Amino acid sequence: MKIIVRTFSVLICLFANLLNGQSVGDSNSSGLSPFEKAELRRLLDLDFLDLSRTPIRGVLGYEQEHWKNPASVHVIRPEDISLNGHVLMVDSFRNVAGMHTTRGVGYDDFVTMRNFSGSATEKFLTMVDGREVLQLMGGTINWTTEDVPLAILDRVEIIRGPGASIWGTNSVSGVVNVVTKHAAQTQGDSVRLIIEDDGTFLGEYVHGGQTKGGSFYRFWVRDQEYSEGKLISGMDARDDGYARKAGFRFDKELNADLDLTIAGGFATRRVEHVLDLSSRLLYPTDPVYHAQHNPIPNSNVPVPGFMGLPSWQNGDSPYLPLAAASALLAGSPLAPTLPPSTSYSTWPAPNGLIQPIGIPKIDNYEQMPQDASHLRTKLSGITGNELEWSLAGYAELYDTSLGHVGHSWTRKEFDIDFRANKPIGDYNHLSFGASYRHASFDVDDVVTSPWAFSTFDLNTSSFREDIPVLEYGNSPTKFERVTGFLQDSIDLSDEIVLSLGAKFEDSDLSGSSIQPGVRVSYTLDDQNIFWGAYSRAYRQASLVEQYTEVSYARIWNPVDENATPLGKKWINTSFTGASDLDDEKMDAYELGWRTRPSDKLLIELSLYHYETKNAVFSGPPKYDTSDVKTTGGELTFDYRASRSWHLQGGYSYSKGKKDGVKQDDFPESMANLSSHLNLRDDLTFIQSLYYTGDRTIPSAYNPIPIDDYLRLDLGFVWQAKDNWEIGLFGRDLLDPGHAENMYNDLDVEPGRVERTFLLSITKKF
Repeated sequence: MKIIVRTFSVLICLFANLLNGQSVGDSNSSGLSPFEKAELRRLLDLDFLDLSRTPIRGVLGYEQEHWKNPASVHVIRPEDISLNGHVLMVDSFRNVAGMHTTRGVGYDDFVTMRNFSGSATEKFLTMVDGREVLQLMGGTINWTTEDVPLAILDRVEIIRGPGASIWGTNSVSGVVNVVTKHAAQTQGDSVRLIIEDDGTFLGEYVHGGQTKGGSFYRFWVRDQEYSEGKLISGMDARDDGYARKAGFRFDKELNADLDLTIAGGFATRRVEHVLDLSSRLLYPTDPVYHAQHNPIPNSNVPVPGFMGLPSWQNGDSPYLPLAAASALLAGSPLAPTLPPSTSYSTWPAPNGLIQPIGIPKIDNYEQMPQDASHLRTKLSGITGNELEWSLAGYAELYDTSLGHVGHSWTRKEFDIDFRANKPIGDYNHLSFGASYRHASFDVDDVVTSPWAFSTFDLNTSSFREDIPVLEYGNSPTKFERVTGFLQDSIDLSDEIVLSLGAKFEDSDLSGSSIQPGVRVSYTLDDQNIFWGAYSRAYRQASLVEQYTEVSYARIWNPVDENATPLGKKWINTSFTGASDLDDEKMDAYELGWRTRPSDKLLIELSLYHYETKNAVFSGPPKYDTSDVKTTGGELTFDYRASRSWHLQGGYSYSKGKKDGVKQDDFPESMANLSSHLNLRDDLTFIQSLYYTGDRTIPSAYNPIPIDDYLRLDLGFVWQAKDNWEIGLFGRDLLDPGHAENMYNDLDVEPGRVERTFLLSITKKF
């Protein structure tokens, strides 16, 4: 019922505007500057079916046709998201070779690139209209909060490989550059509705108009509702919630050579009871496993499926939730001792009966609120001598509370950024800029009660309720950063272009650094270009990695050789931040070849080798560093077989070694293939196939293997009249459910990514 009401509410807003006489797609370009008009004419002349001609800004600091860029580049366009049945921008990262996108509990997506690892830490830089969105506290990106409506998205440039000479710190494995449309391009009304069979819902509305003074504006709203997901065993994940967002943009021509942009937005997100560890902590139940690792004779451990309990078979060892094992093993020397809880639950048996075994669950966790708002003001122009420049100011307020670990913080941030580029004579093109950032934190460590697992005191063998799970302590709360960069692209000949650049940074968090980059490209002919690149890039350790004390949970330690029936079978998982962590420093080498044998086909091959010093890894008792070497490559293609058939795909291979030992927390092989076939002018059949190789989630106690999986998505999209588009999709059709991700070093049951069916209704401008 809730979904129906929201659907009609959004539709009423749309039709109200139509009744007022504003036609969809009305647009007046008379308010554009000469520069913008010329750019608009250029864009209109482009055949956007030819991906090779799409303009890319993120590599050299000025726009250049995709196929000429001396870097491995993938472009996501709005239609790539809608036609593949993707809900958010991050979903389309599955179509990018070398990017590993996974879904966990709480509808959180985790993205890694080119085997530069960590399951929850993004070691690439993401920019949204020039605003850096990486979170300093955890080193992660909230993809739900930072997502933008499809109607306002122009393109997403994904540059694989370091971009530090322009973008600076944290652009270690690559750069994701999100570009939204000028308000003049979003005139009228647009609506997008997504309804999934599990009850998940997304609705967004965008309206754009023009003032009497010739300025352009738009505003938008979004409501996204999450249904409760499942854990891999079939248990409820307790991760329902919602995300609500709004934003605006105002574009005004101040004079023929000067434009003003003011934009901003607000997002609020709530997720319920995620990480109820009383039910999600894993307990290995394989007798052989225990016999190998525990000197306890004649241990009687139940096999999976005992009493109809859901279990998770992963690798050679089956697992039960810890609370379930406690109830089943009462009186056994292997039985975990659990404290009283606020409520008890039951487990469904396969025969449909309910077994009242009294599994404790802690129900009084607060929600996990996340609130973010930002404001962006930008002046941009072009002078008579072809100097293209911009001066932007960004203000951001981010407030979050992790109710399940009793930790909250507020981040206030202000940035000033200047960028410019200018041709010098016939053979040089300079890009340069400078920026300043001020960030402050207000951190609150809250004791969450009851939280028995994380507050078990081994010294007294008793449970305590006065210890915060995550403590920031008396750590620094104010940071400043100053940067400057200069890059020159030099035409050495008609065929060879050399790009030299470096970025200087001085930060309170990581000191001073210079990050150089060299790129050279050789254009063999109109169809082939080769490039080579060397870059040095730095990643700043997150505040969690440097300054926090984390006591996650009291976990069974099966590999403790000193374990006895009365001894240390249980330990607290604890991580202590290391304030002396040096920046991760990476030297990157890359070779590439891009060819377009025809206007219908674009092929790209890239090979890379990374050597990283001081790569940060977690593991009790503290965060530590290691040296990592990574080698791999990607092969991608974009093929317009005919006017009615479009194929796109890629394959990636990556192999890494940590201190000389093979890394296995990143899939060695991944592949994707998408087919868009126009059955008729208004009906498209979509087929998407994704393969992800197996990997192992690192843990000091029970390293958990994640099996490889093959995902098949099918869909139909009907281009109805008056710019209406209706799509019906089935996702994960080959498998009713599989695991994709779980948290490092915390043995909790992963979420289950389930087969879903999706209906999308879109009204375009």
